[in-house]
Amino acid sequence: MKIGLYGGTFSPPHIAHVRAARLFCEKAELDRLYVMPAGIPPHKLADEWGKSEYRLEMTRLAFSSFATVSDYEIKKEGRSFTVDTLRYLRESFPSDELYMLVGEDMFLSLDSWKAPDEIMKLATIVALRRKGGDLRVLEGAAEDYKARYSAKIMIIEDEPMEVSSTQIRNLIAAGEDADRLLPEGVSEYIKENNLYKNEN
Repeated sequence: MKIGLYGGTFSPPHIAHVRAARLFCEKAELDRLYVMPAGIPPHKLADEWGKSEYRLEMTRLAFSSFATVSDYEIKKEGRSFTVDTLRYLRESFPSDELYMLVGEDMFLSLDSWKAPDEIMKLATIVALRRKGGDLRVLEGAAEDYKARYSAKIMIIEDEPMEVSSTQIRNLIAAGEDADRLLPEGVSEYIKENNLYKNEN
């Protein structure tokens, strides 16, 4: 089987996240997709983007119709490193192919992550390119990773969507409507739990 991994802080998950996940499933021809909200990412503060139980539930609301939402990183003690998550998936699916979706910026910085050689050995890296970006830069990085790490790389392309979790949090904090940018159920959950109201 082909098993996909899509991770992120998802605070909150928005329509571009869902669109990227569906495109990932289609282009990589996945049999199963695991969406995994981060526990404590190495580069962020624990309270910077919301309590984990809220993020987990919003992620379930956004993705559960077509993907499996995993609480592995949230339940795991300590900071979340991608290589640990891929090791966990490899143990769970020893004979299956693993694929991991990353955005352009993350793809270009992969060699600065913990154990990049092992990450690229464990999974095919699927880079999501936004149309209009410089394809040559991504292709150059892909060739470099292939040469240095024998990486398996796949580049997929999508129309750009001008939406971010930071933008949504700022809209909500300002008392403005962000419903159009959120998957069904997530907006209601945010309102019911009074999330993001105190952000500047």
